[in-house]
Amino acid sequence: MIQTVRGKIKEESIHNTLAHEHLVFGYPGLKGEEDNPYQEETAYENCILRMDMIKRHDVDLIVDPTPFECGRDPLFMKRISQDSDVNIVCATGFYKDEDDRLSILKGMSYTGDLGNDIVLLFIKETDKGIGNSRIKAGIIKTATSYKKITALEQLILESAAKVQYACGIPVYTHCDRGTMATEQCEILLANGADPHKTLIGHQTSNRDLDEIRAIMEKGFLVGFDQFGILSIPDIPNDEEKTENLLQLLKEGYEDHIVLSHDCIFDRMGYVSKSKPRWPDQIYTQIVPILKEKGVDEAVIRKLTRDNLLSIFR
Repeated sequence: MIQTVRGKIKEESIHNTLAHEHLVFGYPGLKGEEDNPYQEETAYENCILRMDMIKRHDVDLIVDPTPFECGRDPLFMKRISQDSDVNIVCATGFYKDEDDRLSILKGMSYTGDLGNDIVLLFIKETDKGIGNSRIKAGIIKTATSYKKITALEQLILESAAKVQYACGIPVYTHCDRGTMATEQCEILLANGADPHKTLIGHQTSNRDLDEIRAIMEKGFLVGFDQFGILSIPDIPNDEEKTENLLQLLKEGYEDHIVLSHDCIFDRMGYVSKSKPRWPDQIYTQIVPILKEKGVDEAVIRKLTRDNLLSIFR
């Protein structure tokens, strides 16, 4: 069964998926933005518009891995899910340790055993619900910084692995610009993680196909989940991302890859002035290219549905 913001559902009811999208996203401090404040009703309109776009391609489940401090709003997610009739999996977890992020954990660290507190928090949000919403998280989100893993990021990874070992909750990681994937896997495995229920994210941005192959050989899934992102420095463009995907499929790795965009349907605060992106590119551009190159429909179904659903079993 898959835990969504509207309750548990059976995977047989799902047609197509997107593995990594954000309804809303903003960094800590966004509530103090006076010149460009977050407007929930505008966000609602933008989210419904984008949900309508993906529904044209029979997408009826998305994973929204927005973590603490980044605008996560389970009640808003439930409202969008109900009004669009698209299932949404929300996350517990934390983003990378940069700037003023993870301030919640830095405050908690003065009160006792932080690792144990993180474990208890993850269990509470997946078993009882987020805050007073009674909406349960269906995945654990973790993240690491560009070319490094801080002590706090490692502690979060260790805690996520322990909760997954005890409770079976899927883990989805953020690899900044595709880096630190191998190191993430080593930490997760050392703490009991199940690679078949763990998705190493943003490998679309990793040019090292040997590293990606090694991760998949260990049983992990990888996210080719940043199609359409052109603003991050030093990552492949969409043409290179597609070529890398095709090469891995040619080598028989179709059971380990999921597709998505890492699209933000409404950016909160200052960054909402950025150019909008669209969450249907996988189905309007990437899937047609795969078909043109002779990729079988059964393989495409694995990339767009079956592989993601497998981490929830």
